[in-house]
Amino acid sequence: MASTLDARVHAIIQHAYEHAPGFRRLMEEAGLKPDDVPDVEALERVPVLSKDALVELQREDPPFGGFLAVPLSELKHIFLSPGPLYEPHGPDEGWVEGAAEVFQAVGIGPGDVVVNTFSYHLVPAGLHLDMALQALGCTVVPTGVGNTDLQVAILRDLRVTGYVGTPSFLMTLIKKS
Repeated sequence: MASTLDARVHAIIQHAYEHAPGFRRLMEEAGLKPDDVPDVEALERVPVLSKDALVELQREDPPFGGFLAVPLSELKHIFLSPGPLYEPHGPDEGWVEGAAEVFQAVGIGPGDVVVNTFSYHLVPAGLHLDMALQALGCTVVPTGVGNTDLQVAILRDLRVTGYVGTPSFLMTLIKKS
């Protein structure tokens, strides 16, 4: 498993270096080439780019600041997260499987009815988690935030068995019920 993951990490680093000028600059400024990051352990060598720095880079070189490593036509979605920060979503990013594993670990699975209170527009959280829940065989109720009276009714009427959202909004719903 580790060698497969190591090979994948190296391939991603190599691809980004060759196809994303912003990533290449980041690596070169740190004195790194793709072969300097051959495995997962070596990822610590790659400089961390703060969200604020990425927002600035996207302003200077719209829309992705030089960090898009595939043609725009290969993207499925483009989200806009607070910042503002453009977030490309490609065809196979592995996050669905990872999120599904987390949901399984906490006991969510086939047959569960799950309220997803994350936003589905602009930011990726709602859609990403929705896809992971669907992959597990769950029924997803995309509610977003707000309208707490209606949300409490949905929880009761649909006999919801799972919740995805922030702890503070869950507390709001609990207090409302």
